[in-house]
Amino acid sequence: MSQTPNINQETLETLRRILKDAKIGMLATIDQEGKIVARPMQLQEVEFDGDLWFLTLKDTDKYDEIKNNDKVNLIVADKSYASISGTAELVDSLEKKKEFWSKAYEVMFDLKDYTDPRIVLIKVKVDSAEYWDTGATTKSIVNFMKKVIGNDDKLPKGKNTNETLEL
Repeated sequence: MSQTPNINQETLETLRRILKDAKIGMLATIDQEGKIVARPMQLQEVEFDGDLWFLTLKDTDKYDEIKNNDKVNLIVADKSYASISGTAELVDSLEKKKEFWSKAYEVMFDLKDYTDPRIVLIKVKVDSAEYWDTGATTKSIVNFMKKVIGNDDKLPKGKNTNETLEL
C-alpha cells in the first residue's frame, strides 16, 4: 500500500493492531439473489498493508459469489471492532498458498497440503475501513467522560475510539 498523504498513520496503526489481535473475521459476499452472506474466515498472520488474504476451496459458494460480484466486506469483532470494505480477487499462486499454509488447513479442508488444485486464495484490496477501538480503555474513558460532562468535541484523527479510513 502506498503511503497516501491524507492517511493518518496513527489511525492506520490502530487498524493494523485490531486486525492483528483478531484471529477470525466474518467475510461477507453477495449471493446470486443479491443477499448478503457472511461466514467466518481465518485471518492470515501478516502485517496489514492494504490487502487481506484468505484461503478457501474453489467448490464453495463464496468462490462463485466473488466470481460474480467482487465487492466484499470483512467484519472483525474481538477486543475492538472493524468493518472493512474492499474488492476481492481470486488468486491461484502456489508461492502465496505455501506462505499462508498451516497444519490447521490440512484438518479444516481435509487436504494433504497447499498444492491441491482445489485451494485458492482470496485477496481483498481494502477500499475503506471503520473501526471502534474499544480495546483502548483510556480512549473509551476519555470519550465517555467528555459526553457525560457535555464536552463531546471531536478528538483529533487517531485519538478517537471510532475512525474511518479511506485507503
